[in-house]
Amino acid sequence: MKKVLVFLLISVVSFLNANQIVKNSGNVLINGKKMVKNQKIKFGDFIQTKGKSKVSFNIGKSAFLANSNSKFSVKKEGTSKVLNVISGGVLAVFKHGDGDHVVKTPNLTAGIRGTGVYVEVRDGKTYFCTCYGETELEDTHNHYAKKLKATHHNMVWVSKNGIKKSKDLMGHTDDELREIEAYVGRIPDFDKK
Repeated sequence: MKKVLVFLLISVVSFLNANQIVKNSGNVLINGKKMVKNQKIKFGDFIQTKGKSKVSFNIGKSAFLANSNSKFSVKKEGTSKVLNVISGGVLAVFKHGDGDHVVKTPNLTAGIRGTGVYVEVRDGKTYFCTCYGETELEDTHNHYAKKLKATHHNMVWVSKNGIKKSKDLMGHTDDELREIEAYVGRIPDFDKK
């Protein structure tokens, strides 16, 4: 029985890795080394985009797009899949029902409920957009929690002064959401009308 389970697990991982889409331009580093052609990105990798660089990819049923000057990782912590953004901006889409997803920055932790989000860290603040779906944010400085729901973008800034509403959409577009959702065979919720 154990052999069958191991075989099935290896088959699923191989299938998911074989169907990975990775696109990059400019200078992208994976674990401190320049990304090479046909390189796969996996859980636990530390990704860095330099100036005028960009990378987009999927891992399983989640997909990501990082702008220039970004530093982040996607890893597993227990039963959760964690997007940890140190600096820069990352757009991400997560499938509902595909386990627990968390987004972390130096001053924010967000629980994700099958949604699209954009997060950007700069100057000690975090810009967070729930593009569609539902998220639960916690300001790590003040331990203040806030739920965000969106059908088409709901944005906030998180700083040492708390969580404040933002009126401006920044750092990402609807077409970028469509692009990375397509990597995993989906369309954004706002296009399902």
